[in-house]
This record gives sequence, C-alpha cells and structure tokens, in this order.
Amino acid sequence: MKRPPLLLEVWAYAVLGLGVAAFARGLGVGRAGPACLVSPHRVDLQAATVDELTVLPGIGRARAEAIVLARVRFGPMRSPEDLRRVEGFGEATVRALQPWITFGGEVLDGR
Repeated sequence: MKRPPLLLEVWAYAVLGLGVAAFARGLGVGRAGPACLVSPHRVDLQAATVDELTVLPGIGRARAEAIVLARVRFGPMRSPEDLRRVEGFGEATVRALQPWITFGGEVLDGR
C-alpha cells in the first residue's frame, strides 16, 4: 500500500485539530462565561403580588398568599411590625426579611 504524501497527512491533522478546537470553543470549554452584575432586589410589601413575594428567602407560595390576605384584611403594611399580623410570622422571621423588603419604596436598614 502506498503512503499518502507528507503534506496531505499534515494538512489532515491540522484540519482535525482545528475542528476539535472549534468544537471545544462552541461548548465553552476553557473559558469563563460573561460577567454578570448582581444587585440586591427588594420587594415592596404594599404592592407585591404572590409571585413577587415568593422570591423572598423562606417565603413559599402559602406564606406569600398569607401576606396578601393580611394586606386585604388589615390594610397596607407600613412597617416590619405589620408582618406580625400574618399568621406564622414571628420576630425572627420578620428580622430575617428586613434586608429584602420595603414598604411603599422606603428601604429599611436591615437591623
């Protein structure tokens, strides 16, 4: 069997190598993704919907619905203490939520 010319063999390996490199780049191997900026998101308890409330830490759908129901029953929430009107919310829960909530756009200090 006759051996192919050396130039053709080198060309075939070069094309194969470039193909593998292009495929790896397409998969994102060996590079970092785009940088993203993360900023704190606060939820306004006076206007938030059930879905918006579920982004708060420790607040699932049932607790979010309880917050909206308390807002309907007792009126708008104006301070963290108003959260205690919600069934199942104690002092520790209210304190944990303070960095993430606002009341009509007013940002709390989180303490």
